[in-house]
Order: sequence, then C-alpha cells, then structure tokens
Amino acid sequence: MKVFKRGQAFRLLLPLLLVSCLTWFLLRVQVEWAWFSQFQFEQVLALRWGLQAAGFSLAAVVAGATVLWRRWWLRSANVPGPPVLWSLRGRAFGLVLVASLLLVAAVLSVLFRLAWLAWIDPFSLSQWWSVSPSSGWSLSLPIGVAALTLVLGVLLGSWGLLAQVVGGAMVCWIAGRAWGLWALAWTIPDVGIREPLLGSDVSFGLGRFSAWALAIELLLFQLLLTLGTAVWARLTRAPGLTDWSFPGLTGLERQRLRPLLAILCLLVASLLWLSRHQLLWSQDGVVAGAGWLDVHVVLPLRQLAALAFALLGLLVIPYPAGVRRRRRLRLFMAAIAASALLAELFLAPAIQWLVVKPRELRLESPYLERSIAATRRAFQLDAIVSRDINPSPRLQPDDLVEGASTLRNIRLWDSQPLLATNRQLQQLRVYYRFSNAAVDRYQLHTDKEKRQQVIIAARELDQASLPDRSRTWLNRHFVFTHGFGFTLSPVNTKAPDGLPEYFISDLGATARIRGNAALNITAEEVEKHVPIGRAALYFGMLPSPYAVAPTKVEEFDFPEGDRNLYNHYSGLAGVPLSNGFQRLAAAVYLQEPRLLNTGSLDRDSKLLLRRDVKERVRTLAPFLHFYGDPYLVSVPIPETAEGYDVQQHQYWIVDGFTTSNTYAYASGLPDGRSLRYARNSVKAVVDAYNGTVHLYVSEPDDPIILGWQRLFPQLFSPLAEMPKVLRQHLMVSPSMFALQVQQLLRYHVTDPRIFYSGDDVWQVPLELYGKDQIPVAPYHITAQLRTNQSSEFLLLQPLTPLARPNLSAWLAARNDDDHYGELVLLRFPTDIPIFGPEQIQALINQNPTISQQFGLWDRAGSEVVQGNLLVVPLGNALLYVEPVYLRARRGGLPTLTRVVVSDGSRVAMAPNLLAGVQALLQGEFDGTFVDDLSGQEKSRP
Repeated sequence: MKVFKRGQAFRLLLPLLLVSCLTWFLLRVQVEWAWFSQFQFEQVLALRWGLQAAGFSLAAVVAGATVLWRRWWLRSANVPGPPVLWSLRGRAFGLVLVASLLLVAAVLSVLFRLAWLAWIDPFSLSQWWSVSPSSGWSLSLPIGVAALTLVLGVLLGSWGLLAQVVGGAMVCWIAGRAWGLWALAWTIPDVGIREPLLGSDVSFGLGRFSAWALAIELLLFQLLLTLGTAVWARLTRAPGLTDWSFPGLTGLERQRLRPLLAILCLLVASLLWLSRHQLLWSQDGVVAGAGWLDVHVVLPLRQLAALAFALLGLLVIPYPAGVRRRRRLRLFMAAIAASALLAELFLAPAIQWLVVKPRELRLESPYLERSIAATRRAFQLDAIVSRDINPSPRLQPDDLVEGASTLRNIRLWDSQPLLATNRQLQQLRVYYRFSNAAVDRYQLHTDKEKRQQVIIAARELDQASLPDRSRTWLNRHFVFTHGFGFTLSPVNTKAPDGLPEYFISDLGATARIRGNAALNITAEEVEKHVPIGRAALYFGMLPSPYAVAPTKVEEFDFPEGDRNLYNHYSGLAGVPLSNGFQRLAAAVYLQEPRLLNTGSLDRDSKLLLRRDVKERVRTLAPFLHFYGDPYLVSVPIPETAEGYDVQQHQYWIVDGFTTSNTYAYASGLPDGRSLRYARNSVKAVVDAYNGTVHLYVSEPDDPIILGWQRLFPQLFSPLAEMPKVLRQHLMVSPSMFALQVQQLLRYHVTDPRIFYSGDDVWQVPLELYGKDQIPVAPYHITAQLRTNQSSEFLLLQPLTPLARPNLSAWLAARNDDDHYGELVLLRFPTDIPIFGPEQIQALINQNPTISQQFGLWDRAGSEVVQGNLLVVPLGNALLYVEPVYLRARRGGLPTLTRVVVSDGSRVAMAPNLLAGVQALLQGEFDGTFVDDLSGQEKSRP
C-alpha cells in the first residue's frame, strides 16, 4: 500500500479545499443574484459587487506593495556595508524589540476590530472610533485574534510575515466592505451652504470626510504594520537575539527606509490637517462645533503640527545639504510637531479655564449663533412656521360649532387597550399576534372632505408562539408561512359593552365588514375604500424564518371555527427552486441539507427570504437607517399604477432615514446620541403578499439621498410617482418627529444670550398611564390648525417649560396632501398660565368624586387604566380628553368606561365624550359629574 507523505497529502487537499470554497461562494452568489432578480435590481447588486471588488483590489495592490518593500528592505541587510546609525545594546535593544512587538499587536487589534465592524455593519466604519463595543467579547475578540496571530507566527518561525499578510488581508476586506463610503464621497452633490470656519461645503462633512479619514487611516495602519514587522525581523536576525544587540543600519538600509518614513509623516500630516474638520462637530462647553478656544488655539496648533509633520516627511528624503544640518532640521520639525500636540493637550484646557470661562458669553456668542442656525437647519427646525395663540379660558358653544370636525374625530381608544382586546377576540390561535396598531385616516364618508380616523392592526404569524410539538422543520417553513388579515376600528366610538367597534374584523371565510350608524358610515363605503382581497401576509414586521412556497404541502391559511383552511402561495416573490442546481444553492445558502432530499418541492416552488419588511428594504438599501415600526395600509390600487398588482391591497409603509454625525456646527441629541443630521428621505412600500419593494424619495433636497440616487438611479422613484391612494396614507414619521422635538426643546431659542442663560428651555410633559408616569408621546389627531380651516391629520406634541408644568407650545406636523411634512409651532402666552397635561391629570386624580369612583372600581376586583391625556384645539379653546378603561385584574378585556374632559376651568366625567363636553358647557348634563376647578361652583348627580 502506497503511503503519502505529509507534503503530498497537503498538495492533494489544497486544490480540493480551494474548489470547495469557490463552489460554496458561487452557490451563495447565485442565491443573492436570484433574490435581487425578483425586483429587477440585478444592476444594483452588480454595481455593489463591482465597488467592493474595486476597493478590495486597490487595497490588495497597496498591501502587496508593502510586502514587496518589506522583503526588498530586509534583503538590503545582506549587502556588505558598515553600520552607520542606530546601534542598540542591552536595555535599548530590548525596548525597541518590545516596542515593535506592541506596535504590531496594536495595529492588528485595531484592524481586526475594523474588520469585525465591516462584517456586521460596514456603514459604521464612517465613525468607527465612536462605535462602542456591543459586548465585552466584541472588544476582546480583536485583541485575542491579534495575539493568536502573533503566537502562530512565532511557532511557525515567521510571525512577522504572517502578521503582515493577515493585516494586509484585513485592510483589503475593510476597503471592500467600505464601498458605501467611497461611493457616497464620489457622488454626493454640494449643498451650496458653506460652514463659516474652514469654508467647506457642508456636504464634505456629510459624505466625504469619513471616506478620506478611513482611507488615510487604512494606509497608515498598513504602513505601521509593515514598519513594525520589518523592524522586528531585522532586529531578531542572527546573532541579534543571542548577543542582545543590534549593530546598526547600513547606508543602503537607511536609504531604502526613507520613503516609508516620509510617507508615514505625510499621512500623519494629512490626518492632522483633516482633523481640523472634526472641530466642527465636537462639543466642549456651551457651543456645538468649534468655539472660541477651538478657533483661536486648537485650530492653529493642529495646523502647525500638520505643517511640521509634512515638512518632516520632506526632510526625510535626502537633499543637497550637510548631514548635520538635515538632522537639525528634522529634529526641529519633530520638536515643533510634538510641542503643538502637547500644547493642545495641556495648554488648551488651561486657557479655557483662565481666559474663556470668565467671559464666556461675550467670546462664544458668535459661535453660538452658528451652532443654533446649523442645528435648526440640520433637523429642519428652520422650516417651522410659528404662530401665537391665546386660547379662551372656557369652552363656549361657538367653539363646538367651529371645531365640529375636530370633536368628531377625537381619539378615545389608545393602541394598547385595542391591541389587548384584539389579542383576546381576534387572534383566534396562539400563533397569531397583533404586534402593533397604527392610527391612520381613511376616506369612509360620502363627503370627500371628511376622513375617518381609524386604528389598523395586522394579524401576523408569530413563529415563536408555535407549540413545541408543532415546531417541526416542515411546519415552520412549509405550513405556517404567513399571517392573515387585519382589524380596522374607529377611534372615536365604543360598543354598548364598552369594547371597541370594528369596521373590519374576523377576516377569513366569514369576514365582517360593518358600517357605523353613529358616524354615518356604511359597510359599502368601508368595503370600497378598504378592500380586503388576498389578505395573506407573507411579509410583515415580525421576524420570520425563510418559507418555501408553493409546494406539495398545503399552507395553513386561516382558521374557520374548529377547522383550518389551507391554500397555496401564488405570489411573485421568491428565489426559484425548480431544478437541482437551484436547490443545491439554496441548501448551501441556508446550510439546510434537508432541502435536497425533501419530496415536498415542485417546479413552482420558491424560497421566500428576508420576510421582515425592514430587513427586506435594508438589504436593498443598506445605506438607509430604519427607525420606528412599519404600518399597514389596505387600499384599492388603480390599474394605472406601474409595478403594482391591482389584485393586491395590503402594503407596508416603511420609513427610511439618512443620518450623519458630522454636520458642521450641529448639536448632538440631548439623549446623548451623537446624531447631528437626519432626514426621513425615503418612503418604502412593501407588498405584503408579493414582497415587491418600491422606494420613493420624500426629501429631494437631501444631499445624501441625492448621492445615492446618482449611484443607483433605478432603485429610487420620485414621491409624485407613488399611487395617490398610497400617498393619502403617508404620515410624518413619529421617530423623525421625536428627534425634532428633542432638538426643539432648546433650539426654539435663536438669541444667543437667552440660549446661554438657559431661561427658556422646554421639556416634554409627563402623564399618568395606568399606574406609571411616562412622558407624553406624540399623538395623532384630526383637528383644525385655524378655526376657518378644514380638519387635517396632525401629529401633535405638547411642550412645557423646564421644571414647570404649564403649557408652553404645541408642535404639530401636517400629514395631508400638499402640506405633508410641514411643521407648525403654536405658542401659548407666557404671561398667562395654561394648564399642561400633568396639571390637568393631577386635578383629575385629586378630585374627591373622581378619585372615589376610581377607588371603588379598584377595590371591586377591577383595575382602572387612565389612557393617554390628549390636549386638542377646539375652536378658540383647549379641550383636555382622557379615556378611562376598566379591566379585570386577571386577563380581563379593557372596556372604555368613562371619558374625563376639561377645558382648564372645569372637569367632567361622563360615559361618553359628547355628554362630557355638554356638561362642561351647561354645568350639568344628564346626571354627568362636573366640577369647577376654581371651587366656586359644583354640580353633581
């Protein structure tokens, strides 16, 4: 029997290993290509791969050049010549040896951390130094891998070369994965707004700075790694370790070392010069961005250090001059660079304390003006239209007439009680889940000017809730593949038993579509404007595993009584599994060999991947951020809508954001996040059945999205091309609105003196929800901004002064038609105290009659849940409305039991809203409790 030597076995196994890896890679590529093909976005994927390949290749050229230089320089030691410089013995030799080792270890640790970020979130590379480790092991892993690389290199006898190769491979990987940084730096257009300190366009910070910084850093790391490994290899060459000495560099070694040292100095100079821009988005003290100290001390010192390093790099290269003169000049430049850096580190804080602090307002006022203007521009606060209002102290009958449409649509049902009811009455099975409810408006009235405010909730399939015995591979991926249906409820009515009423419920074979006589809405209008059609939800907001459909196995569709109904998927989504090669590729991609031997597949079977709608859109547009929850709409799609299935009616709307931490002079968020620029630039529409995705640009002036549009023109469409029936359901993102509210708390002030003093800072008021005190979240209302205007769908946030509960202002975001995205700030008079939500709620809870009734309900085995306190404009007055729910302590259904209303001078608790409002006007209405908050008059049943 023939015996193979170790070398022969390795030579046989290596080609097999390479072929296996290449096959695995190509099969994964095939699945990704097929996934993008379902959207006709093959060009997008090809361009992304091309950009990654270009970045990887360019970095590989640089890494290869450094490897060749290292070998070239080490060979120069073999050329005979007397050592002329840097001889080392004893302790000095040991220190240099340890320093080179630590340099290599540090660079490898940083590169491994960057490579890890490039794997999990490549777009975080733009600010990699500010990304905190998500866990302890994510910080220790790069250090551990770097140490392992060094140990393996020592064991193999050539750790320097191994470290060089591994580090170069990491640089190539990072450069390839950072394709988005390079692409945006190339395509982002100028905004036309120049920051006042360095004169650069603000687009430099938004898209170009990060690319330049990362490119210089990668080059610097690569060269430092080369230098460290080369020095180690030279020092440890025999008999260096045995003699514990180094005789010195020869003239040829010095000559070949100079270019590397010169490039290193020039790279450090470039990084210091570029770091001047970081002053524009740093925040020390009261100014966001460069303040007086930065402009007059830090900036000149950095420029001096950069210039000194640049001259030092030039001086490293030989030129006609005496040796001593060149050496003195190099030492002089090095001393200047070091002095400038040390002065910034130690002198600047002293100047801040001794010079700036005593006259801070006078010195910082010009820079405060820049910061205020930039922050307002970065978060679109400069587009807010402000208006003063002075509400009347009491509700009058005329207010009901002028605000009739507002009164009709006041929301009495919060999302949480409605979801709790849905989960008990509409989920039907344990594996269904109502995870979210969205407030929206639909054209359900015959009057075209009226829109009914509703709450819509999708009934999705929650794989995590499947019973243990049902969590088989076949059930999870072939049978339980989708959710089904949704509920639609009016926000402003209740059933006689106090439960929510429904326009649409019990979706299935016996779906219930009902009108509402009290609202003058017919079932026919509901069915016309909220069609159901195929209500299967294959794509949703819950995390879902891959599904295979259609197959020979029937899919669970929906329950009907005690039996289940089944169906087969007939949509357009999915990666084809019609032949053996496609199934092999899917099995490799999913690491699921059972796909190869299951007998359930047929020629029409498809693999449905990325069924979470946010993940689906993120895969197509990884440069976008997604905050908040998607929301479902059900609309009739016209036949003229290009790219839509007219038979399909359920769509998810997902908000995509472009953000930046590097907008000049803009402030970070008060909650500690360093976000300095945000735009809700994209509205994504995802078909809940077919999985098709349409990306519409909602902020055409945003330079970041314009840059991505230049790169991927086929990926985006103008917002005007969105079907009108879908545009009517667009809403200002609550997440974007919350960011704007955070900044508005301080940056509604434009006078630097008042801003500095902090006399006019706002806060989000608190309210009692259930038993917990929470900040008042933005809420949707249908109301009139002016008494002579028709009602519109608004997102509203009340605001109060810091440490005082009086109402200061409302910020309202408009959502309808041509006014979409407009912000209106309604300011209340500062000399007249107007009750805020916290004060009204306190008055409600300390009222003897109301608190007594709440106590009786609580002692009777029920639990009182005080809902969201709404403050709405009604005519010329304010109306405070708080729904009161009652539920059993153990699993009871929340019922709308009472409505508490107030106009700031009186409070009434009634069975319904209209009775409460009439009680406020008349002092008593049909036995309704009403109390004058001034204590002058009371009327009780």
